[in-house]
Amino acid sequence: MARSVLLGAALLALVAVAAAAPPIDKEGKENRDEARAAKKKAASEWLKRERGPKNGKDAPGADWKERAADRKRPKERMTPEAIGERRKASALFSAIIEPRTPKDVSFPLSEFDNLKFHSAREGLMDHVMNKVKDYDLNNADTKKTLRETTLANQEKARQLLIAAVKAGKTLQASRVGLIIAQFEALSEDEQKAALVKGKERLDKMPAGARDKAMHRQQEKHKEELAQIQALGSDEEKEEWLNKRYKPAGGGSKLPKLLE
Repeated sequence: MARSVLLGAALLALVAVAAAAPPIDKEGKENRDEARAAKKKAASEWLKRERGPKNGKDAPGADWKERAADRKRPKERMTPEAIGERRKASALFSAIIEPRTPKDVSFPLSEFDNLKFHSAREGLMDHVMNKVKDYDLNNADTKKTLRETTLANQEKARQLLIAAVKAGKTLQASRVGLIIAQFEALSEDEQKAALVKGKERLDKMPAGARDKAMHRQQEKHKEELAQIQALGSDEEKEEWLNKRYKPAGGGSKLPKLLE
């Protein structure tokens, strides 16, 4: 009996509290929800502006569904034989691709020079891949000749860059110009094939990424130009270059396949 009385009193107290509570302000809740949604939308738009267009559905004119499908497709795996040929080509690259007098370039690069620069990787490597079969690395005399040619080409490249810097060019402009000159030394058919691949790769890059890459090139060029102009003698310019020019493989270090 006493327990029932206590339960009844508790229920009455709860009813009294509920009755005393202020009514739910539906209009105020809707206003708060709208304000939160507006803030979230503004933050999202600000983030997009800060990041710039990207390789996805926000990229202007991009077929983002097709890009997403490309990423999901399984990548073609290289056979052990193909991997071996690729390693051999990388080892013989400096021996086969002769250094050239750097082409005069300015920053930002012209549209065609920029395309050539981005096509050089495919074009030069494809050229080397077609040549490696002519070299038997099991032959001691062949390896000796390749070692000598590699070291000679490394030194020739360094001397070409030294001459360019002494003439007032930056290392940035000289290296880019050298790569473009090497590309232009390929056959017409090799250049055409590489330009197609290079254009496809550039077209897949977000506009923002392309702009940033060109901006970095230009800023590096400006920084080096100021440093070179502050140097007085050719000896100082050569010393400046030697501190900054670090060729792939560490200068005179030979690829392991040629050791």
